[in-house]
Amino acid sequence: MNPHSDSVTIQEAKEIIAQEIENLAYRNKEPEWMTRIRYKALEAFERAPHRDPIISEEELLKFIAKPEIAGVPENIESLDDLPPEMKALLDRLGISEVEQKYIAGLAVQTDTGVIYNEFLKEWEKKGLIVLPMEEAVRRYPDVVKRHFLQMFRADESKMTAYHTAVWNGGIFLYLKEGLKVPFPLHLFFLIQESALAQAPHIIIIAEKNTEFHLIEGCTAPILLKHSLHLDMTEAYIHDGAKAQLTVLQNWPEYVHTRPMTRARIGKGARFINTTVGLGTGRSNIANPKYWVDENGYVELNGIILGQKDWYVDLGGEMYLQSRGAAGINASKAVIMDDSTVITRGIIRAEAPKTKGHISCDALLMSDGATMETYPGLVSKVDDAELSHEAAIGKIREEELFYLMSRGLSEEKATQLIVKGFLKPMLRDIPMEFLVEIRKIIELAVSGGM
Repeated sequence: MNPHSDSVTIQEAKEIIAQEIENLAYRNKEPEWMTRIRYKALEAFERAPHRDPIISEEELLKFIAKPEIAGVPENIESLDDLPPEMKALLDRLGISEVEQKYIAGLAVQTDTGVIYNEFLKEWEKKGLIVLPMEEAVRRYPDVVKRHFLQMFRADESKMTAYHTAVWNGGIFLYLKEGLKVPFPLHLFFLIQESALAQAPHIIIIAEKNTEFHLIEGCTAPILLKHSLHLDMTEAYIHDGAKAQLTVLQNWPEYVHTRPMTRARIGKGARFINTTVGLGTGRSNIANPKYWVDENGYVELNGIILGQKDWYVDLGGEMYLQSRGAAGINASKAVIMDDSTVITRGIIRAEAPKTKGHISCDALLMSDGATMETYPGLVSKVDDAELSHEAAIGKIREEELFYLMSRGLSEEKATQLIVKGFLKPMLRDIPMEFLVEIRKIIELAVSGGM
């Protein structure tokens, strides 16, 4: 690459990706079949279309050439090495020193980590497998091979091709038939590693009649150095399974995030996917897709906190493919400063007796805040029930006046209204996360983030 030139050619980008593939294959002791998938994606990268509304193709090539952003400490050896504003924020959120060390990417072995690993070993005997993705590729190659990239094509876009070529980090979650895990899986330790990776790949396989709740991510802002984060999730929820995925995100403001999620929901299965986006990064664009079988049910819940000049564009396509399939796509957005939030849900009824509903609620907190909503309902049958509702508004003066007349300051009254607006969607989130989420909302509303 010419050091005097800012532009990067596609050929130069491909050479950089090829080197990254070699590095990953060597580091992960990767089987040849996976490395072949990577190289096939590299071939697709050049011809794949690029449709991102924020990141131009030229910018994408620059991200590939220099995937990390300047300004973040290179070697964080103790919490004292954190930028002062980050350390202050972690303290204000009341996060313990152990958690702070993990967020900072410090390799700390704690008693909790040891206990959790022992706990997972015990559950592995019952049929629960939770592994870093690289390890799953080596230990369960046949299962991974059958599921990896089965709902995506590498050549769909430059983003999917790039992810497939350089994926790193991520989680493999497998539940054998009939296994019910009676408590949420807080994969804090594995997730921290994945969050620090640039392109984690997640595969979830819930066999028939299983039950689980997976909590992915961390509410504290992760010290990511990458300027582009491309994660991909493939979920296979088989007949009669009940699955819940809660994703907590609080990205730094210089990161562009492009989460890619797709799921197949079997006969009579249920899948509830809740994303809490407290820090969406500079831009966050996602369009998850769900295919729902007979009497299956999918629920997509999104909580969005838009701040500064961030750009959030969240879709969600549901294909109700068989009789009795149902889907709900619901979002609540609190939009501040000069941020823009766009929601576009599409529900396609392809079979009789299907039901679908889209709802978008937004609370605008400033004159510069923008909300756009584009619900899409498509029916190929005459007895589907499809509906949508949208409400965009500001905090009403009489609400503020009432709370302030009861002795609350305007700031406290505003925080209370915002938390009340979001409360219905936070019902399934464990208490320790709720405490942090509420603090983040309070800090954001008072301008202290």
